[in-house]
Amino acid sequence: MPAGSAPRPWWAIGFLAAGALWLLFVGSLFLTGYWATVTVTGGAGDGFCDVVWDDPGGHRLSGESDCYDEPPGSRFEVRVSGWPDADEPTLVETYVGMGLLLGLPPVALGGGRLLQLARRRLPPAPELETPTAPPGSGGALADPRTVSALNRVRRRAWTLVAIGTVGVCGVVVPAAVEIEADEALRAVGVTTVGTVVQVEPDSTWSTGAASVRFTANGTTQSRDVLLGGYADDYVSGDAVDVVYDPADPDRFIIDDALYGFAWTGWVLAPAIVLALVAPFGIARAVRVREMRRLLAHRSWARVQARALNLENCWEVVTVDGAVWRSGRYLLWVPDWASPEDTWQGENGPAWWVSDGATALFAAHPGGRLVLTRRRRGRAGRAHRPRS
Repeated sequence: MPAGSAPRPWWAIGFLAAGALWLLFVGSLFLTGYWATVTVTGGAGDGFCDVVWDDPGGHRLSGESDCYDEPPGSRFEVRVSGWPDADEPTLVETYVGMGLLLGLPPVALGGGRLLQLARRRLPPAPELETPTAPPGSGGALADPRTVSALNRVRRRAWTLVAIGTVGVCGVVVPAAVEIEADEALRAVGVTTVGTVVQVEPDSTWSTGAASVRFTANGTTQSRDVLLGGYADDYVSGDAVDVVYDPADPDRFIIDDALYGFAWTGWVLAPAIVLALVAPFGIARAVRVREMRRLLAHRSWARVQARALNLENCWEVVTVDGAVWRSGRYLLWVPDWASPEDTWQGENGPAWWVSDGATALFAAHPGGRLVLTRRRRGRAGRAHRPRS
C-alpha cells in the first residue's frame, strides 16, 4: 500500500457519471422535442389524460399525457419529447421532476464525496507510518489474535449485509407475486362498472381496503378488496371500473390498483425496515476490506494515544498531536468497533498500523479494531490532549 494513500473515488465518479447521463437523457428528450397545445379527449382521472395534437408538420397525433385531470375538451401546452423516445406529450414540470428526482441525488452524492476527498487530502507524513511488512510475512495478520479480531469485525459486517439482503428479498418477492397475480387476473377478467360503498384508509396498523358494489354473473352485491395505498384515492360513492374473475367474482380489482394477496402487505412493512440495514452493512464491509489491506501490508507498532468518544465518531490523538478520526456512526446501527476502556481518556499505550493517512488502532493486537483517517489540524478545542 503506497504511503499516504487516499481512498479511491471510483464510486463517487460512477455516481456522478450516472447522474450526468440521466440529466443528459432528460435534456435530450426536452431539447429535441417541440411545443404543442393538446386537447383532452378523455382520461381515467388518475393524473393522465388521453390527448390529441398537431405536430410541426401538421399531422394529427394522439397519445397519453400527464395532466391535472382536466375534463374532455380542455386545452393546455406540453412539450412533446424528441430523441430517443419521440412523440410523448409531457408537462414541463414533469421533465424538471424527472431530472431532479433521479439525477440530482447521484450528482450530489458523487460531487460531495469528491469534494470531501479533496478536502481530506493531506501531505505525506512518513514519520506517522508504521513499519512495512516484509514480503510474504503477512504483516500484522501474522498474529492469530489480529486475525480473530478482524474475523469478528467481518462477521458483524456481513450479518448486517445478510439482514439487509433478507429485507430486499422481502420487498422484491411480494412485489413480483403481486404483479404476476394482477396480470393473471386481468388476462381472464371481465370489466364492469361498480360503486365504492365504504373505504378503509391505509394506515400503520391497517392495510387499505374498500367495499365495492358491482354486478357479476347476474348478481349484484358488495365485495371487499385490499387496495393498500390505493385506498386513499377513493371515497364512498365513487364510480370505478371493476375487473373480476367470472369463475370467482370475489377475486377482483378496481381501476389501476394492483391486485395482490393479504400476506404481501404484512411482509412488505417489516421487509422495508430490514432492507434499510443493507447500506450500513455494505459500508461496514468496505471498512473491513480496508482494514485487512492495511493489516496485510503493515506491522503492529506501539503508540501513545488518547481515544475520545465524540458525539458521532471516535477521535484518537497521538502524542505528536496528529488527529485521527473514525467514520461517523451510521444512524441507529450500534457501534461495535469502539476503543476499549483501557486506552480511553488520558494518553496511554496502544497499538496501531498506519500508512501515514489511514491508521488502525487497538488496545492490543487482538482487541477491537478502530479504522481512522488523519485529519487536518489538531484535536477539537474541547478535547485537546494535556501537555
